[in-house]
Amino acid sequence: MLHELEEYVVDDIVNEDTKVIFVLESPHTQEVKNGYPVAGKSGVDMSLVLFGISEPFGKLVYEKKLNGFGLLNVSNLPLQKSAYQNPHAKVLEFFETIRQNPKPRKNAKGGINLVIEKMLSNFKSRLEKYKDKKVVLCGRFAEAAFDVVLKESDFVDVLRVPHPSFNNWKKSKYKEKIEYLKKFCMVDD
Repeated sequence: MLHELEEYVVDDIVNEDTKVIFVLESPHTQEVKNGYPVAGKSGVDMSLVLFGISEPFGKLVYEKKLNGFGLLNVSNLPLQKSAYQNPHAKVLEFFETIRQNPKPRKNAKGGINLVIEKMLSNFKSRLEKYKDKKVVLCGRFAEAAFDVVLKESDFVDVLRVPHPSFNNWKKSKYKEKIEYLKKFCMVDD
C-alpha cells in the first residue's frame, strides 16, 4: 500500500460474538473521519430498516451497542477519489475504474490488475477466516469481489442484498429481500 494512503484505511469490525458479517464496497469520507465502516447515510439507513434506530449501523457495532454483527469492506481504502484530500496518486485513478468492476481485466495496461489482485487477496484473507459466520453481501460490487476469490459453499450461509445506499432497502422492489434479511440477521445476544 502506498504510504500516503495509510491514513485513509478503515479497519473491519468483527468481534468474538459476531454471527453475521455485512460485506460492503469501501469506506468513504464519513468512514475515514470516524474510523469504522458504514458511518454515514447508508449506515443510518441500515439501522433504521433493521432496528428502527437512527444512528449509523457502523457506530452501533463499533460502540458495541449492537451485538452479534460484524462489518467488512472489500477494500479498506476508499475507492472514490472524492474521499481523499489530495487525490493525486495514480492508484486513485485505478480505484475509480475498479469501483465499476472489481474483476481482473484481460489485456490490462498500467498495473490495474496488480491493484485488483492485491485488493482481492487482502479481502479474501480477511473474510475467509469467518466461514462459520453468516455473510451478507451488500451490493453488486461486494458480490462480484466475493465471487472472484471465494466460494459460497465454503460459508455457513450467504445472503445477497442490494447496497443500502440511495434508500435501496426502503424500496418496494426489494421489500421481500429485506424482510428475509431481517430474519437472516436475527441473532441471540
